[in-house]
Amino acid sequence: MPLEVFLQQHSGEITILLLSTMLLLTLLILVPQLLRAQKQSIELRHAENMRALEQGIPLPRLDERSVFAGRTALLVPIVCVCAAGTVTSFLVAYKSDIVFAVSLSVWCVAGVVSLAAITGGVALLGRLAQLLSGVEDEEEGRRQNNPREE
Repeated sequence: MPLEVFLQQHSGEITILLLSTMLLLTLLILVPQLLRAQKQSIELRHAENMRALEQGIPLPRLDERSVFAGRTALLVPIVCVCAAGTVTSFLVAYKSDIVFAVSLSVWCVAGVVSLAAITGGVALLGRLAQLLSGVEDEEEGRRQNNPREE
């Protein structure tokens, strides 16, 4: 009987504690694996660069802007979904009266921010690819060929 009363009174706190524990355990498992994969990638790139130097081939240039644009387009939606999930979990755990309205608005904002980040990242990647390929923008080409007279 006392366990049922305890669970009834503190179910929200227990839920938050369990969710936090699962999140921390997931991070403790994933972060070392991601760091190990990044280290292997850097080692492989270094070995490739050393072979290219030994053979006299010019080193390929890594475009860091594209890497950062891709990371931003990936990480912003992940953070938004985590934040929206956290807010929703707290609302449910504390038995708020306005769970649906607040959750709906939080998830809508998270969706809009995520969509904007993905769209902006993809547009930036496309523009960077265009700049790296040396293709002239059609509008700029028209402006240079047909200057306006005032």
